[in-house]
Amino acid sequence: MTPPDTSPAPTANPAAARADAQRQRILDAAQRCFVAHGFHAASVSGIAAEAGISQGLMYRYFENKRAMILALIERQLGADQRSIGQMAPSSELVEGLLACYQTWARGESISRYDTAIASVALYAEITAEAQRDPMVAEVLRRHDKHTNQGICAWLRAHDQARGKAVDEAALRARTLLFRITVEGLAMRAVRDPDLSADEVRGLLRPVISKVVDSKTARDE
Repeated sequence: MTPPDTSPAPTANPAAARADAQRQRILDAAQRCFVAHGFHAASVSGIAAEAGISQGLMYRYFENKRAMILALIERQLGADQRSIGQMAPSSELVEGLLACYQTWARGESISRYDTAIASVALYAEITAEAQRDPMVAEVLRRHDKHTNQGICAWLRAHDQARGKAVDEAALRARTLLFRITVEGLAMRAVRDPDLSADEVRGLLRPVISKVVDSKTARDE
């Protein structure tokens, strides 16, 4: 699911480009602080220091930490949408997810925005915050809805290209299976980080085949 380049398109307005670069710099710093300290323990002053700017300047871009976490969710949505259209074939997708599992198991973050769960710690923080903050929950659910629609659209086009009849209910089920697999793999990497590559690969192959190649129980 990784495109060769997920950087934002250049803008013709230099001032707007500088402002966007500063905003992304603050978000990068906020993400590092949230991962290291947790959402509530991370301070605005600490985020400003991590970004190398004054706290006053940071408030020109983000009103508070909630605004930052909402912006992180929105940034991830944009990256997800850019990456979905480049989902790999089953075998490559399995190896990509295996590499993600190994990175998560080492307690590391995936250093790109186009991965559904770049950091398990940040994913857990945002999910937990959604239980406490209705606005975060609303934005997160909208993110999930759009991402699901994108995955469904890719699977629909994939089926049509192979001359396979489109089953909308099955598309939704395959999308959900894929989301559950990725999210479960991320949690499993934290709780069970010592699974061998062969074991993870063997578990992923039949699941991803069902998602991408639509080999459901009815077909077997």
